[in-house]
Amino acid sequence: MTSVAPAHRVEPPMTHTPDLPTTSQAQTVDDPVAERPARPRLRDQIAENPLASLAVGLVLGLFTLLGTVAMGLLFFTLNDISDGLDDLGERVDRVEASLGDRIDRLEAKVEVGFAAHGAQIAELDARLTGQIAELDRKLTALIAHLNATEAVDAALEHRLLIPRDSAPEPKGEPSS
Repeated sequence: MTSVAPAHRVEPPMTHTPDLPTTSQAQTVDDPVAERPARPRLRDQIAENPLASLAVGLVLGLFTLLGTVAMGLLFFTLNDISDGLDDLGERVDRVEASLGDRIDRLEAKVEVGFAAHGAQIAELDARLTGQIAELDRKLTALIAHLNATEAVDAALEHRLLIPRDSAPEPKGEPSS
């Protein structure tokens, strides 16, 4: 259910209508530029408010000067960084060349050392090989002697030795 608003709440219809300028048909057809508001010339604006124009000019000049200074500083900084990087590259090249020379000299010393001591190393190798062979022969003889001694002791005690383990066989059990 809808209710009707009381009469005192209803707003009255618009009472004032704006007056439209009366223009002739010929004027609107002939002058289309007249519809746009005319923009005042710069010379007129400067004459009307010279202090504001001077302030705007000074601000624009200041921004131009600051932009030029900022670009100059940026250019100077980039050139300084570029020069520093070039110097650093040259120093790295010098260090690399110096290290290369040192490594070459060290390799030459190592080769000379191996060549000079190669005969001594071969002699030591031959002596060690001979000594190892001598020790091997002595250990083999010692093991054979120990085996023979154990076999003799076992035979005296009327026991038999198991050849694989060199351990005595228990009494009363024949070996298989």
